[in-house]
Amino acid sequence: MRQEVDDLEQPTHRVQGPQQTDCNRGEFGYRYHQLIPGPPGTPGSPGIPGNHGNNGNNGATGQEGEKGEKGDKGDMGTRGERGNPGLKGEKGHPGVPPELQVAFMASMATHFTNINSGIIFSSVETNVGNFFDVMTGRFSAPVTGVYFFTFHMLKHEEVEDVYVYLMHNGNTIVSMYSYESKGKQDTSGNSAVLKLSKEDEVWLRMGTGALHGDHQRYCTFSGFLLFETK
Repeated sequence: MRQEVDDLEQPTHRVQGPQQTDCNRGEFGYRYHQLIPGPPGTPGSPGIPGNHGNNGNNGATGQEGEKGEKGDKGDMGTRGERGNPGLKGEKGHPGVPPELQVAFMASMATHFTNINSGIIFSSVETNVGNFFDVMTGRFSAPVTGVYFFTFHMLKHEEVEDVYVYLMHNGNTIVSMYSYESKGKQDTSGNSAVLKLSKEDEVWLRMGTGALHGDHQRYCTFSGFLLFETK
């Protein structure tokens, strides 16, 4: 028994190793001191390259750049070949026959003072169809239809007032009245849309006063056919 105790109390043997510190027996076994690293070894040969990595995600959209300067005008291109003819168009509407082309305009270049009589104009600027009689100052309807008439008059400065009437076959349709003291002029007018039968007549009749006429043509009488009726 004593021999076994003595064997346990024998000093511990050193464990030989490179740069190894002493170790002591602890309460439950041997305790080693921390190892001291040795010098670095010779670098090894390069390893085999790894596989290619996956593509990275798309980056964020960048900000819009500044607008560049306008480029020079390019050269004119070559002329293209002539295209195929287009389709034939539809037949157009019939034109206005000569008997429906009706319009006139008369004007006054001299004073007119004949009261209670038809007004005679000294000049006719337009007379499509020749349905306005410059000698009588009357318009004769070539066809039954709806017509438009208008007149404008300038009062002579030597009178105070003027009456002018638009007549249809002897009946007064509309009137014009102009008033201003002597020495002053005044202009006035009127218009009418009339349904006329063929050969009906329309003219202007002077009531009282006097009308001023000169090269400026302030006094005029006009009319034209709107459309034919049955």
